Amino acid sequence: MGWNEGFTIFERNVISSYDLGRLDKELLKVLMEPYRNTDIDSGGMEGLMSKDGKGIDQIVVEAWGLNVPKRPVCKYEDNPSAWDDYHEELSGKFRDVADYFEWK
Repeated sequence: MGWNEGFTIFERNVISSYDLGRLDKELLKVLMEPYRNTDIDSGGMEGLMSKDGKGIDQIVVEAWGLNVPKRPVCKYEDNPSAWDDYHEELSGKFRDVADYFEWK
């Protein structure tokens, strides 16, 4: 089990910065750097959403300049595999950013 509280703090800071319209790649680096080479753990995710309905994974991927996968237009219950594929791709891109900071 990793450092859940660290992720909780990170999530709050990133989403707050995004909601203020201030988050870009440079600020994201500043917000992620203190957690470099730590065991920060997404188990601390609170599931916060931005004012425009984005979660932490999408915000980080977007701010880093990566292509965000297209969200399925259907409801989950209508096509669960489409949603599972979307979340898997988005999580993989988030992991690419986290790996840059050597998050364990």
